[in-house]
Amino acid sequence: MLFKNAFEQIPSLQFVYKNLQLTSSLGRHHLLELPLSADPEVLRREFDLLEATIAVVNDDSNRTKITHIRNQLHQINDIRPTLTALQNKQVLDDIQLFEIKKTALYTESIAKDFEAIQCNLYPLENMDAVIALLDPEHTHIPHFHIYAAYDPELAKWRECIQNAQSVQEAEEFRYKAQKVEDKVRAYLSEQLYPYREALARNLDTLARFDLALAKARLATDWHCCRPEVADQTEIVQLSNPEVAAALAEKGRRFQPIDIRFGQETILVTGANMAGKSVLLKTLALTQYLFQFGFYIPAQKASLRVVEEIITSIGDHQSELSGLSSFAVEILTIDKIIKQGRAGKHILALVDELARTTNPEEGKLLVGNFIRLTTQLGITAIVTTHYSGIKADCRRLRVKGLQLTEGQTVTAANIGEYMDYSLVETEADEVPMEAFTIARLLGVDEGLTTNR
Repeated sequence: MLFKNAFEQIPSLQFVYKNLQLTSSLGRHHLLELPLSADPEVLRREFDLLEATIAVVNDDSNRTKITHIRNQLHQINDIRPTLTALQNKQVLDDIQLFEIKKTALYTESIAKDFEAIQCNLYPLENMDAVIALLDPEHTHIPHFHIYAAYDPELAKWRECIQNAQSVQEAEEFRYKAQKVEDKVRAYLSEQLYPYREALARNLDTLARFDLALAKARLATDWHCCRPEVADQTEIVQLSNPEVAAALAEKGRRFQPIDIRFGQETILVTGANMAGKSVLLKTLALTQYLFQFGFYIPAQKASLRVVEEIITSIGDHQSELSGLSSFAVEILTIDKIIKQGRAGKHILALVDELARTTNPEEGKLLVGNFIRLTTQLGITAIVTTHYSGIKADCRRLRVKGLQLTEGQTVTAANIGEYMDYSLVETEADEVPMEAFTIARLLGVDEGLTTNR
């Protein structure tokens, strides 16, 4: 899966994208085409590189140069279409030649900045020959036209144009000059051909650096940690930046999550408003960030690499697919089982399975799903509000509402009395807090009668 595909499916990744301070179109394209990595060694190298980049960026003595590099990155366009034309041995036009010259000049300048701050993490290939070819007057200005210096005959015809005695004579000289200019463009295109791959590699390097800069800043802004690649997942004080930002606007704070799990199925219970859905969305975001090479918004994190992340958390636009919400949900569940039978290492995150069907069938579906995921060795976290789920699996409970006598609860402050931390439990029963919450909020007494 590519980031752009996950970006479309996981709303929290859209929040990440909006907060990434990418400088160039190169960086944005590189991020959107970034593949989800399931290779532990690739991830370790990526985290090594990001850690080293963060150290460079956070060095106060490098601040001016980093700002200069960012400003130059902003000036570099994505010239891959031009390089494709060059690869196909087409004669480049003046705009394409300008794009290559501009890219080469800014690349050279960035390379000098890298050298000044002693950053050898992103090696750039030398562009001296390209610059010499496209800047015959040695101005080092990102501007291009067919210079008279390329051909003495061109200089002669341009002088003739200036001294022409009539419009017709000027047009004749201009035609002759254009013929020479076409010859020069063909010559330059031929001379640039051997540098097409070096130019492409430099674009890739600059794109990776731009993305690394954005990741580094995000890691600082969100107080992230470097995740370790491990055989099981264990995260301390995990946050959800999007939810945390929304809560902060209301003067509240996100309660961090501590969680540990291996290749197992976990059933999570808790009353409504207990944060079960937020837990799963946060875990989905965290796994994606990890396997796209980002730091994690947590105090400490070790994660297990999976081949695929499959979620059923109510984000499906079933009305657009023409299927009911239950149909979309059950097909997602079936996909999880099929991937497990195929031997794929997946992380399945399922929220309130079968909540739209009748409770008796719903409990059976939940129990059967847990038995299958356990038998197939699927890593699955399943939330439910059903009591009496008969399944042999590890169970966690969200603590939920925590009140002491005399506290006044309102719709505005009820979140302050919810404890979202997870505790181990062996109970089959789900806490029954719906009536309690409704009464605390002062709803009509007829809604909360036990008769």
